[in-house]
Amino acid sequence: MNYYNRFIRIIQLSTLVFLTTMIVNTEVNAQFSLGVDFNSRYVWRGFDFGNSPSIQPELTFTKGGFEIGAWAAYATNGDPAGTEIDWFASYTFETSAGDLRFFVTDYTFPDDPVSYFDGDAHFVEVGMAFASEFSNGVGYYLMGGIFVHNDDDNSVYGEVGLEFEVEEVSLTLFSGFSPVESAAYGNSTFAFINTGITASKEVKLSDYLSIDVSTSLITNPHSEAMFFVFGFGIGF
Repeated sequence: MNYYNRFIRIIQLSTLVFLTTMIVNTEVNAQFSLGVDFNSRYVWRGFDFGNSPSIQPELTFTKGGFEIGAWAAYATNGDPAGTEIDWFASYTFETSAGDLRFFVTDYTFPDDPVSYFDGDAHFVEVGMAFASEFSNGVGYYLMGGIFVHNDDDNSVYGEVGLEFEVEEVSLTLFSGFSPVESAAYGNSTFAFINTGITASKEVKLSDYLSIDVSTSLITNPHSEAMFFVFGFGIGF
């Protein structure tokens, strides 16, 4: 095993130990939630996957600040590029300044010819995010992530966002960028790849059922692409 693989193993083991410790030490009741989103397109960080409407189920388990779950996307036209299954875990610390979250995500693409149980089928990203409020319900967030497995460039992604509400509609202005060369994001130098605005609203049908409706105008300035996405989700 080379030094890089040892480094990855250390990160994976450290993350597992850290998250396990957090869930054991918290006293808050555990909760499962599930849901499914239907989107006119699956656009991730300024890139279209599948060129098709997308069905996206999700299952999560939370206990205190700990969260673990699975998420998937399936292109309705059967395009393999729009098929994805991810596992994720995170822990959020609540502080007087805001919420600090550490996360790890395992991205997989099951229609890829590589076996799911082969290490080359998995793309692992670790990162952190911070969210807080200015005042009067106006908030902001900062996040950054780096791929630590199966990416020769160790691609880095950063994003800043501003969140506020207008007449019960939640609005998010966001700007995402790749600061260094990345084949995955298609840039050789610093580049903005994911900027836009999302408007969303929750429609509560009962104590156990709600529908989230959203629309996003997304641009990728680096690739000169634009997307207008509509979606709704059902959560339990």
